[in-house]
Amino acid sequence: MSEPAVEGTSGDGEKKEKKNESSYEYGSCCPHVAQYGPYTVEGLESGKTLKWCTCGLSKTQPWCDGSHKPSPFRSYKWKVPDRPQKLYTLCGCKHTKNPPFCDGTHVNLPAVVEERQKKCKSAHEEITKICTGCGWIPSW
Repeated sequence: MSEPAVEGTSGDGEKKEKKNESSYEYGSCCPHVAQYGPYTVEGLESGKTLKWCTCGLSKTQPWCDGSHKPSPFRSYKWKVPDRPQKLYTLCGCKHTKNPPFCDGTHVNLPAVVEERQKKCKSAHEEITKICTGCGWIPSW
C-alpha cells in the first residue's frame, strides 16, 4: 500500500517529500467491498485506538481481524476523538477518501468494481485470498 506524500523542506531549503503516516490509501491495491454502504457504530470509548479494516476481508467488520495477512493491506489505526459522537458511519466499501468514515463513494462503486473485475488480468484461483488488482475474493 502506498501512502500519499506530504511536501516538506530539507535543511538546505530544497523541497522534499515525506510520508504521512496517518493517511490511508491502497494505491495500486484494490480492496474487497465488504458492503455497499456504511457501518453504523455506537458506544465507542473516547481516546481508544481501534483498527479499521482496509482490505474488506475481516469477519469483524468494520474492524480488522488480521484477515489481510499476507496481502499488502494493513489495518488503519484510528483514535476515537476525546469528544466522541453517539454514532459513527464508518466506510463499508473500503474505497473512502476519508478513512475510516463513509464519504459516499459506495454509491457509484458497483459498476466500477464490476468493470474492474472484468478487465482484471490476474489468475483468480480458489487458493487466492484476495486479488489486489480488482478486489475479487473466492466464494468460500
